[in-house]
Amino acid sequence: MSETLHILCVDDEEHILKTLERFCHNEDIPMLAASSAAEALKLLENKQVNIIISDYQMPETDGLVFLNEVSCRWPEIIRIILSGFIETTAVTQALQEGKVFGFLPKPWQRSELKSMIQAAAAQYQTNIRTKGTPS
Repeated sequence: MSETLHILCVDDEEHILKTLERFCHNEDIPMLAASSAAEALKLLENKQVNIIISDYQMPETDGLVFLNEVSCRWPEIIRIILSGFIETTAVTQALQEGKVFGFLPKPWQRSELKSMIQAAAAQYQTNIRTKGTPS
């Protein structure tokens, strides 16, 4: 994948972060990890990130609220929601409004994760080239 691609994964479950970290390592993608939305926001202040993969259900805030804030502050970042349980109406609305690029169910297949990241990376590059409205 692209050398310039940087992913931030946000999940309160350590084993999920470790699994995503192994995947990114194997794909040679730089990855940052955060166990909460607050920690992720602090990282975003100082780190380059192109794609965020965030859990939907987290203790202090849900992933859609977090990704909505990211959309307002860093609209160029491509946002993906990850969850085993999800409120379909809220996610559908977020997808339609462009607040979230995609949804990845838990558990995911490696090929699904890879395809979603490739599609997100392609969208990011398109946004940068066209300087249009980010997804």
